[in-house]
Amino acid sequence: MSEFDELVASPGVFMAGRFGPDGRIAEHKSTSLYVANPTSAAMAQWLCAAITMMFRSMAHVVDLMDQSGFNQTSWLPVHTWTYSGGDYVIAVHGDRFIIAEGAKLGSLDELGRLLRAGQP
Repeated sequence: MSEFDELVASPGVFMAGRFGPDGRIAEHKSTSLYVANPTSAAMAQWLCAAITMMFRSMAHVVDLMDQSGFNQTSWLPVHTWTYSGGDYVIAVHGDRFIIAEGAKLGSLDELGRLLRAGQP
């Protein structure tokens, strides 16, 4: 049983996986109710990659501004982000991701706990 089997068995989660070093979906698992198609996978991959890149860029700029002043804290590296909109939720932690139905998910805290389970 893979780590993704446990994630997609959670209420509301219909896809979980890992991005490869090039940003593409390297492996994933989806529920039997979710019919994965190449277009959906490509859109999920593009969305997650674009948002992650945006957060990294923003963190880098804020980090540079903070370092030029008295504040020596850092926003880098970006570890985790979550998006909730409409009926769906996406969460990314490192190279792992989950896509879920928001109404069936207990809370965003639960989603984060699931995603970080077993991670350093």
